[in-house]
Amino acid sequence: MNLPSLKTADKTSVRAANTLREIGFGVHETAVILALNMMDSATVSDLSEETGIHHANLYSILDTLVGKGLVVQHEGRPKVYQFAPLSHLKETLTSKLKQLFEDLSKLQESRVSTKATPALIYTIRGQQEVMSKILSMIKRAEKTIVLVAPRMENLGDSVIFALHEASNRSVKIQSILGKGSDIRIPNFQQRIKEDTLAIDIVIDSEEALISMPDMSACGWTDTPLISMQLEGFLEQTWQMSKKV
Repeated sequence: MNLPSLKTADKTSVRAANTLREIGFGVHETAVILALNMMDSATVSDLSEETGIHHANLYSILDTLVGKGLVVQHEGRPKVYQFAPLSHLKETLTSKLKQLFEDLSKLQESRVSTKATPALIYTIRGQQEVMSKILSMIKRAEKTIVLVAPRMENLGDSVIFALHEASNRSVKIQSILGKGSDIRIPNFQQRIKEDTLAIDIVIDSEEALISMPDMSACGWTDTPLISMQLEGFLEQTWQMSKKV
């Protein structure tokens, strides 16, 4: 494939990834869907090499996608996976969108007006307060943590310990670091982006935090839409970052 074609494919992948995240697919589900659409078929090993997702996590993701009818599994040694016909995905999404519009219409008919407008992003000042918020987010995480930092060591032992505990709860941790880390945490994946300066964290696609490098101040939100937008941007950064 020539360079112009590669650039077009990259743009298409980013646009498709953003759309899949917006309609509710997880970060890893999105990566697997894109990979399977760029290959005729694939084994778990093929998908792990393409996406950077650990084999053990891929089996769970593939089982979910097979259950939704989006991926077809061919028995054998090893098992081979293919993406289902796009007509099935179109039919599924069309049906869900139709139901969504009907439900939202009913909710609007019964809504009560209010003058109060809740804040969407809160500013937190002070290193101790920012660190406390980061720790509380990690402790609340149930499924995923996306973490960005210049160096893991800058976050301190308390954050590293909290990440260990999250991993013990089977939380999947994806990190983008300015410099690689030697820490050993199960379910911890890292990629390198050397010009990383800020500290970002998103948990479960529901809460997000963006901090100054010295943690003197940060912005925090528990608005899922904003959190998913940041997570989508970080996923693009992850795809373009160097594998460890």
